[in-house]
Amino acid sequence: MSSRLALLPIGLFVLWCVVCQQWYVCHIKQVCGDSTIEQPPPSPVADTRPIVFSWDSALPETRPNWPNFRDSILSKLSDGKLLEIVGLYFKDEKAPDGFSNMGLARAAKVKERLLAELPNLNPESIVVTSRLVDEPADARSGKFTALDFNIKDKPKEDTVEIVEVDNTITILFPYAKSTKEPDPRVDEYLEKLAKRLLQTDETVAITGHTDDSGTVAYNQQLGLARAKHVQDILISKGIKAERISIDSKGELEPVADNTTEEGSRLNRRVVLVLNKKELT
Repeated sequence: MSSRLALLPIGLFVLWCVVCQQWYVCHIKQVCGDSTIEQPPPSPVADTRPIVFSWDSALPETRPNWPNFRDSILSKLSDGKLLEIVGLYFKDEKAPDGFSNMGLARAAKVKERLLAELPNLNPESIVVTSRLVDEPADARSGKFTALDFNIKDKPKEDTVEIVEVDNTITILFPYAKSTKEPDPRVDEYLEKLAKRLLQTDETVAITGHTDDSGTVAYNQQLGLARAKHVQDILISKGIKAERISIDSKGELEPVADNTTEEGSRLNRRVVLVLNKKELT
């Protein structure tokens, strides 16, 4: 009997512990019965994009890491180099007044911001261009990146340049020229293109463009002359005229800022688009 009485304090102590635990869980933690402990919501993932845009808006939204990002790009800008700001845009975005597309407006706004933040930056060292891209699924409801930054060499004056991307070929022309002295690179490229066209049934749409120097009517004719010049070369190399269409947009569809020499150069162009369809 005495041994049972000796165990009584131990039993009471255990019971007291159970009661205290239940009271703590129910009244302090508020998780009685079958309640489960709610986990705190996960912390949002930090958005490290330095600069973003909203749908149908040219206004940039910068983040705290923008200055470091900006400075890292500009550290590569030296004599003989240009900073190219490429504004990206989607097909259904409306072009703001004074711009041919939303991408060009975005790039121009970022250039303005750079010059405001760094007054000693030479405006002539920055050229703004644009590029049409596919629309991501959440573009209309969220924030997105709509810029590319490139450091490029300043081009030599009065030169022709050829840029090929997929089925689109762009020939950049010197100032006010539709033709010039024979350029071995252009002739060699069009020779190669003609050989390709002779092996396929592809058609070619050629569109001439200009900068904004001169009147609208003059630039419309100059753009057409540039397109026809390329058409004539392809015909002389054996391509039938009915496979080639030509058009001119004059100064109406710039891809770059005409306020800089490099921007104007990028707008003086002929664009060839190939409709790919191989012979069977």
